[in-house]
Order: sequence, then structure tokens, then C-alpha cells
Amino acid sequence: MAKVDSNLQDDACIDALLAMQQKHVLLIGDIMLDCYVDGVVSRISPEAPVPILNHSVSNHVAGGAANVAHNLANLGMSVSLIGLIGADQAGKQLADELNTIPQLTSHCLTLDDRPTTRKTRFRAQGQQILRLDEETTSPLLPGQEQALLDIIEKQIATKPDIIILSDYAKGCLSHRIVASVTDMAAKASIAVITDPKSADFTKYTGSRLLTPNLKELCAATGTRLESLDEIVMAANSQIAAAQLDAMLVTLGSQGMLFVSKNSTIHLPASAIDVFDVSGAGDTVVALVAASQTGNTAWETSIQLANLGAGIVVGKSGTATVSPGEILAHLPSGNMVYGRDTLSQLCNLRNSWADDELKIGFTNGCFDLLHPGHIDSLKRSADLCDKLIVAVNSDKSVKALKGQNRPIQSESKRASILAKLPFVDAVILFDEDTPKTIIDALTPDILVKGGDYRAEEVVGYETVTKNGGTVEIIPLLEGHSTSRLAGI
Repeated sequence: MAKVDSNLQDDACIDALLAMQQKHVLLIGDIMLDCYVDGVVSRISPEAPVPILNHSVSNHVAGGAANVAHNLANLGMSVSLIGLIGADQAGKQLADELNTIPQLTSHCLTLDDRPTTRKTRFRAQGQQILRLDEETTSPLLPGQEQALLDIIEKQIATKPDIIILSDYAKGCLSHRIVASVTDMAAKASIAVITDPKSADFTKYTGSRLLTPNLKELCAATGTRLESLDEIVMAANSQIAAAQLDAMLVTLGSQGMLFVSKNSTIHLPASAIDVFDVSGAGDTVVALVAASQTGNTAWETSIQLANLGAGIVVGKSGTATVSPGEILAHLPSGNMVYGRDTLSQLCNLRNSWADDELKIGFTNGCFDLLHPGHIDSLKRSADLCDKLIVAVNSDKSVKALKGQNRPIQSESKRASILAKLPFVDAVILFDEDTPKTIIDALTPDILVKGGDYRAEEVVGYETVTKNGGTVEIIPLLEGHSTSRLAGI
């Protein structure tokens, strides 16, 4: 059984993360509201042998297929989401949550007679002690099903780069809906990737890939699968029965197993600390589908998915992953220059100038590198031949943003940037501004993202006095480190 050589795949993972930026995905499935009630348990009730939870805080987030959508948006994709939502308070809360997610457009069907699916998890000291589900899983009425299909047909006509079906068995993805989607997708030459819930995998015939967990595969085969060889045989049987290209089976602590007609690959779990497995499957299907929009090799797609799942299970509750968190787990790229090596960077800059290369410069904190950062850096790189990025040190970030920042250390933030193929050098600085570095490097182009006038940008006088220019580029709306970190 093959294993992925991670050293050979690292550059391909970076390429895949960059290739998925701004690609369009259509996501159809069961959306829900995930609620969390946190508190402390210090005694048992005298009324019954149950713990008493002293409530401290409550919050809610988009869950189910909506969490897949959230993952996709945080990775940098443009997301069109279709699902069912009730005309109730939970539906309003869910709609409000969806409106906060950047690059996501909701096309959900609102139903008066069907409640919004809501899962409420009660947690004590961070550990889940009870889950309350409020839902209706009965089939849609024929008229409702047709209304949903009308919405789907309009969105498929926009020619998304890929379609995801996220089935939580709450009634959205009926046999008719799935068959219609896969038929329309085939006619439009759009790949469909499905996260299944039905025990009858032939329901998903027409999908390119299924991403079941081991329990779901066991249910589909009606057998208990224990060894990897047994899982491979079962997966191959289901691939043939449902006419799939491949299957990715998530195995929890055993990692994940990719099975296709031509290959079998096992990846051990990448998680270091497992805190909460909620939503890990959502991250897997999001990363696999997102990477496939760039015609990425399966080996790379599953490595990305494995890395993402390992990161998410270390977080509390329904969680997502950002590009920077994935890049942080890959080996370093270009050299990072420190406070005492500015002269070395100046020598490198001069050698580039001797080759008549145009030198660009930009700066920032780049905490939890997100799609907005990537877009800004790529636009900066497009303006020059060599791009130098100055990064605020931990000391500088704290002075500018407060003691709870940065979230990632200066070494990690700089290392992540150095892995990007369009960033040619990275240097750290302690001051509030990079003026000293700009004065030493005298770049040909100084780039700043946001709503500024060129004359307001630190370094304007130095650059223009030496014949250079200052360029202002717009920021990608909605993305921020504060939103990602929930602070």
C-alpha cells in the first residue's frame, strides 16, 4: 500500500493553496446552527444523578454544510451555498452568521413549516457533556423539492469550478435532488465531490469522489471493517457499485485512506493534540474539493486534507482552517532576514538591481495568513520582478494591536511568507513602521494595501526621491485575522 512522500508533496501543496484562490464552488447540502453552552460543573444534582452546569457563556456558529462553506471561504474560494432554512429564530441567527462569512453568497430556500436544524452542545470545562438536536428529517414536499431544484439549476448555469454535496441526512439531499445535480453537472462537465450520509452509496452515482468516514463505509457495506486491507476491499466494491472515480475514507486516529481504480494511499493522522473532532470531516471535503479546482493530483489533495484535519481537531468546537495554518506545517522557503542582517538583504537587493530587476516592497503583520493577505501579496508581486516583505516583529505587533496579539510568533509568520513562491525575501523589524528598512533598500515600487493616498504611505519620500513609485492596491473585503481568531 502506497504512502505519500510528504517531502515531494510540500511544494505541490503550496501551489494548490494558491491555485484555489478565488475559484468558484457551488455547495449544496444540509445547513444547521451549531450552538454551544459553556459552564462549570462542580456538583451533582440532588434531584437526579446528573451534573449541574453553571452557565458562563453561549455562542453559535454556522454548522453542517454551512461549516464546509465557511472552510472554503477561509481558504480563499468564492462560495455559493444552497440549503434549507426555517422561518424561525434559529434561521435568522444562521442567516446572520452566513452574512459574516466573506466571499459567500447564500441561495437558501426558506420554509415556513420546517424548523432550522439546530444542534446545541453543552460543555463543562471545555468537554462536551450533552448534545441536544432540534430537527426535522422528513422528505420535502414535491413543491418544495422543485423550488430547491430551480435554485440549483440557476446556480449550476453559472458554471462553478466544482460542486460539493454535503449530506447530513436532514432532508435537503433527496435521491431526486442528488440525481438531478449529478446529471446537470455531467452535462456541464463539472466534477461533483460528495460527503455522504446515506448507507446506500449508489444514491451518489455520478459523483467523482466520496468522503465517508469509517463508520459510514461500514454502514454502506453492512460489515465491520477493521484492517486496512478490509477497508480497501470494501471501498473498491462501493466504487464499482456507485460508478465513482475514487473514495477517501477518514479513519480518525488511523488517518485517512484514498482508494481509486489505479491506486491506494494511506496517510497516518497528522494531529498532534486532539481536542474536538467536530467539523473535521467538513474541513477534509472542503480542502479536497478546493484543491481539485486547480487539477491538483490526488496525492496532494489528500495530504492537504490530512494537514487541515489535524489542525482543526486541535481547536474547540466547529472550526475552520486558514492557508497560513497549513503553510506553517510545511518546510521553510526563502531565507528570513533578521534585525542584524539588513546589510545582507541590501547586498541581495543590489545584485537584483545589477540584473536590471524591478524591486518591490510591502509590509504588514501577516498574523494568521488569510486569503486577503495572499491576494494583496500576489498583486504586489505582479508589479515587480522581486518582492521583499517586511514583517512586524512580536514586539512591534503588541505595540500596535495590543498584548493579545500576535496569534502566531514572528518566526512562524515570517517562515510562512517565505514559503510563498512570489515572495523573494522576508525581513523582520521592531519599530512601528519599516521606514529604516525602506531607507536602506530604496525599492523601485512601494506597495500598500487599503484606502490611502500615496503621499500618506511611510517611505513615500524615500522611494519617489529615488525615482520609484508608490502603488495603492484594494483589499479583499471581509477577510481579517481578528475574524479568523474570533477576537
